[in-house]
Amino acid sequence: MNRVAKLLNGKLLLGVLWLSFASLWCQVSTVTAFAARPLLSQTSPAVAILNSANTRNYFGLHYPSCSPSGSYYLGADEYQRYFRGWEYVLLTNGIGYTIISDADIENGRLDNFLLLILSNTVSLSDSEEHTIERWVRSGGRLLATFGTGYKDVVTDLRQPDGLKLQSGGTSGLHSLWRDPFNKLFTSQAFAPGIDVLISSYAGPTAGLTDQLINNVLPYGAAGNLLSSGNSANAYGYLIVPNYTKPAPAILLTDAGRGTVLYFAFSPEYLVSKEFNLPSSLPCPDGQVWTGRSTKLRILMRDAVLLLLSQ
Repeated sequence: MNRVAKLLNGKLLLGVLWLSFASLWCQVSTVTAFAARPLLSQTSPAVAILNSANTRNYFGLHYPSCSPSGSYYLGADEYQRYFRGWEYVLLTNGIGYTIISDADIENGRLDNFLLLILSNTVSLSDSEEHTIERWVRSGGRLLATFGTGYKDVVTDLRQPDGLKLQSGGTSGLHSLWRDPFNKLFTSQAFAPGIDVLISSYAGPTAGLTDQLINNVLPYGAAGNLLSSGNSANAYGYLIVPNYTKPAPAILLTDAGRGTVLYFAFSPEYLVSKEFNLPSSLPCPDGQVWTGRSTKLRILMRDAVLLLLSQ
């Protein structure tokens, strides 16, 4: 009996040792497999800013190169005045970011980021728009301004620039902030420069509390006249002389499992004008820009922080 007991104890000990080894191996394998995946949320910036070659081409078609006093635009590089403005705000507030390209979006790189900034990114391909929409509805956060997603890179000979207009409904990226496309697009039809009336000091506008006179956020440039209203999600409205319909300026909208914050204007443009961005391509227009983007930079900073905290 003692020999049998010893033999059984020996087999039991070997079994326990084997199970322990197997358990340890599973733990090591799991840790190794997990470590092999890129932990992008921990090691990479959460914010992506798109520098779109498609939109750069659009700007090249619409904005003549700097030739005072004929033009104070930068040609195709006028587009830099937009995404460089966001870059400046992120840099000065210590918020990490990565500048990505059209190809990065089409190649699935969006999954590496929590927030995408589309800064007046007017012209995108159908592939880009579908990818961005799927990414947002799957939980991504999108911050878009002014003319983002309103032109298609597809050729349309009926259009002066040859680029196809986006349609409304579900095919245009702007459907994410519930704005079916309409022919009335810019506030310039009524006024060359408009301001923004803040209607709620919460969310993206909370930082503007006690910062404004008569709730007016100074802007002084063109805005997008949204057709949908979508007033329940609005935090401000464009002040457009001789235009009687509500024109939401700041919209915070859920889209599937994701979140979209849309500005119907381009606060980043004034940032670039104030700080002469891009500095390598100066084109002074004779205006005094000092201090004109101060309140807008508060809005931009808080918009990013809000979306990152969602």
